[in-house]
This record gives sequence, C-alpha cells and structure tokens, in this order.
Amino acid sequence: MSGKLKFAAAALLAAAATLVASDVHAGDVLDGDVLAVSRKHCVMCHAQAPSHPSFDAPPKRVVLESIEELKAWAPKILEQVVWDRNMPIGNDTGMTEEERDLLERWIESLK
Repeated sequence: MSGKLKFAAAALLAAAATLVASDVHAGDVLDGDVLAVSRKHCVMCHAQAPSHPSFDAPPKRVVLESIEELKAWAPKILEQVVWDRNMPIGNDTGMTEEERDLLERWIESLK
C-alpha cells in the first residue's frame, strides 16, 4: 500500500471512529447528571426530610433522592416536569429547557 493510500485509509478510519463515538454518546445521559438535576430542583420538597419551609413531608409521598426513586417515578416526572411543566412549582428554581431535555432523554433510555 502506498503512503498516500495508507494516510487516506487512516484518515477514513479516524473519521468513522469519530462518527461512531459521537452517535454512541449523543443520547447518553449519566445517572449522576439526573441526580444533579434532582438535587438542584426537586429534593428541597421531594425528600424524606424536605428542606423547603412549606413542607414537613414530601408532597404526595414522592421522594426523588436516589436513582431508584427517580426510576420508580419516571413516568410521572416525564408528565409533570417535561411535558406539562408543572414542576418545579412556578419554576421557582429556574429549571432550564436543557435540564428538562436531559430528563426526557434519560427517561426514554429506560424503556
């Protein structure tokens, strides 16, 4: 194989690897990212011991402190947070569209 052909083949392989890697990681959402969103926007109310002054217990007994709890409530999170945008209440914590999209991608990946 000539030098030019080897270079072209190597460049093609590198480009293909980049495309494959970007496809694999494009939809990935890490559990840690979801926990970070929950800690930022949800657990002040939806915790075993809420820190929000309006609650002495989690509303509707919904606790969102662990990945297991988030998975258990995923269909309701999709409905209330992503689709209907009822949560966080009045969006007092300033949840962004990017954070809602992240939650949606994570929930969809659970199916």
